[in-house]
Formats: sequence, C-alpha cells, structure tokens
Amino acid sequence: MQSIERGFAMLELLSMADSPLSLQEISQSLTLSKSTAHGILATMSNLGYIQKSKQGYSLGLRLRELSKPLEQNDESIRQHFAPLLKHMAQLTDNTAYLAVQSGSQEYLYIDAIERANPLTIRSPRGRREGLTTSAIGKVFLAFDEELKRSQRLGGQISPALEQELNQVKEQGYALDLEQAEPNLNCLAIPLYLEGKLTAVAGVSGAANELNQARLVHFAGVFLKH
Repeated sequence: MQSIERGFAMLELLSMADSPLSLQEISQSLTLSKSTAHGILATMSNLGYIQKSKQGYSLGLRLRELSKPLEQNDESIRQHFAPLLKHMAQLTDNTAYLAVQSGSQEYLYIDAIERANPLTIRSPRGRREGLTTSAIGKVFLAFDEELKRSQRLGGQISPALEQELNQVKEQGYALDLEQAEPNLNCLAIPLYLEGKLTAVAGVSGAANELNQARLVHFAGVFLKH
C-alpha cells in the first residue's frame, strides 16, 4: 500500500514539474531514499507510466490512455453546466467556477468564467483545494454522506464544521464570508445529473460587493436555474 501511495505521489510531483526531474530531486521532494525512489521509478517506467530520458524522469505516455475517459467525462460536465456558469458570472459580474470531487480529500476546478477581480483565482483549471476549507468543498461534504463519513472517521470534521455542514444541507448552499481569504466572499451550490451529485458551482468576489444578502439572493436564483 505504501508503494502505491509513493508511486502516485511521484506521478503528481512529475505532473507539476515544468521539466524532467532527476532521481535526487524526486527522492528529496518525497523524502525517500534514492534506492527506494529508484525502485519505484523503475517499476513505473516498465509499465509506461513514467519515462526516463537523459534529462531525467517525466510522465509516461500510457497515462494518456487512462486519462481519456476522465477528460471526456469532465468535458461532458462542462458542456452541461456551461449555461449556468455563464449565467452566474454575468448576473454577479464576478468569476464563476465549476469543480468536481477529486478523491476523498480534495476537489478539482475543471472550468471557470473569469471576471476582472484581483481577489479571485486566476486560471483555476486543474487546481485542487481541500474539502474542509472552502464553500465549494463544504457543499461536497454536506451533500455526500459517504464522503462526510470518511472525513469524520479521519478526524477531519470538528463539531463546529459538522454543525455548519448540517446548515449547508438544510439551506441548499454554502457561503464563505471572508473565511478562506480576507475581503473575499463566496457562494457554492450543488449540481446534479440524473439525481446524483456531480459537481459544484461557485462564485466569488469582493466582500463589500458580494455581501451576504446578495449571495443569499443569488443562491435562490441559481438553485432555480
């Protein structure tokens, strides 16, 4: 199990690198001995998930085969919710985001319609964030009982957060009023396909512009869309 976790950690490390990494860079980044890192890299290279060159190690082409179904699924989700995302950005005149769950700890931004607001995330596609630290993450937790249970078992949900998640589920949306970042307010709503929680849409902007009253109003509008 530990080798599997280390292998995936290597893939994530290489995916964030602008150029191939050396064995020393990989072992130091992941706090592994060179022999352990080399053994895992050799196995991953033989399987085609990592490729080795004179410059170092990089992602292997076999990953492209695995990612195709996920890319197609993300594109389908983007297209389905594109009208809503556009409506959210236009109505609030702020940046709107679309995110999907990525494992049991994070979510992944797969789309955004940006507005000229220096506080909002620039080019968020491909960026991951923790589930317990934002309005978007709290919607995933509030509306997915199995996910919330796993977080609870892992000690990630405090009594205060549990109470907040219950409120989110009751009202149908989540607010972040300068909790994640000063002067930035956010709204997030759940999105369903065929009765299943599929994604979360969010909008964020300056706290003095997108105040709590306006966000609550927008939540009612977007949930009816």
